Amino acid sequence: MEASIAFIIGNGPSRNQIDLNSLSSFGKTFGCNALYRDFQGLDYLVAIDDGMIDEIDASVRIGVCKSEAIFPPEEEQYESAEYNPFQRRRSNAGMNAMLEAVRRDHNILYCLGFDFILEGSASVANVYKDTANYGPETHAHESDNFYRIKYFEWFARKYDQTTFVMVIPDGTATKKVDADNVVGMPVSTFLQNLEH
Repeated sequence: MEASIAFIIGNGPSRNQIDLNSLSSFGKTFGCNALYRDFQGLDYLVAIDDGMIDEIDASVRIGVCKSEAIFPPEEEQYESAEYNPFQRRRSNAGMNAMLEAVRRDHNILYCLGFDFILEGSASVANVYKDTANYGPETHAHESDNFYRIKYFEWFARKYDQTTFVMVIPDGTATKKVDADNVVGMPVSTFLQNLEH
């Protein structure tokens, strides 16, 4: 299978070490929620929360957001019934962005700013915290990460022909992700790879 690269860009602060403008020449970019506020070079922008959907929709109409906006149907805004038919937790835009990339036949996904795999309070930080549509009701809690990782593991195993490369800050402790096709890469190595 021919390699097809995509960058899935979450909004954890660890992505701040990377110049997002440098990514487009290497693959398609899939971003989440308010990312368009800072990065206009996105190919696709994914949101599942009503407030962000309204904000992005308005920004597309006036030409501020130039990305192709993807608002998944309600059925896809929750964890797959195949994963857990009895208690489907709310999903997140990052998982939906990964799904959209897989649907477009990308099989190497570099995941930036997915800090839920980090240890401690860094795992729930968000660069847009307490801005419009990122009020207290949207804040993640460390206790959520257990469920997010379990769902991510299931998702990765389901799409086992795809490699998920989690780009993480150098020297940072991470939680274990139990899926053979999920690998970690320090930011420094990622940046070196972009230069070559």
